[in-house]
Amino acid sequence: MPLWNQVVALLRESIFAYAQLCHGNLGWGILIVTFLARLALTPLGIRLAKMARLQQRAMERIRPELEALRAKHKGNSRKIAEETHRLMGREGVSMVPAAALGGLAQIPILVALYSAVRQVATVGGRFLWIGDIAKPDFILAIVVTGITLIASAAGSTSQSANQTVLLLLSAVVTAAVLSKMAAGIGLYWGLSTLFSTVQGILARPERGAHAA
Repeated sequence: MPLWNQVVALLRESIFAYAQLCHGNLGWGILIVTFLARLALTPLGIRLAKMARLQQRAMERIRPELEALRAKHKGNSRKIAEETHRLMGREGVSMVPAAALGGLAQIPILVALYSAVRQVATVGGRFLWIGDIAKPDFILAIVVTGITLIASAAGSTSQSANQTVLLLLSAVVTAAVLSKMAAGIGLYWGLSTLFSTVQGILARPERGAHAA
């Protein structure tokens, strides 16, 4: 895939170029390119987050009717599918959320960036307290896990005990994964998570209501 390789190479060389502006520090190069890439995707990310929230509210609005028709046509999956399609069409709710399709469009860019970061991280080098960004760093793993946990909690719409357990389980899994990853990838992960959190906050409808 020549085009894919070219995109990854462009991002990789951009990291090296920005690192040179920071006295050859690859950690800063990773953070700068990640910041610029996520910044470029932020307008789309906020729009998609708003669309996802609208979709969620629409589904909550028609949930009683969905449950009623499922009970009415219990055992008849074809009839349930037909009635569900008719109900969602009448209420203007898409069967395939546009936010999901838009989110898929961002994936190649983020995967290419991740690939570039992974390649750069293998070069190694110091960054702040991290002795070598090519190796895992326990403190960074804990910091990024904390950021991920806060982001997950901020994006959650439920305060149930089950949700709390899921959040804690997610934190444990994140910490386990990061403890095995190069610190350079951890830098990318942490900054990307911060951007996702900010996008979610900016997309909240309450923000506009308070501003009014």
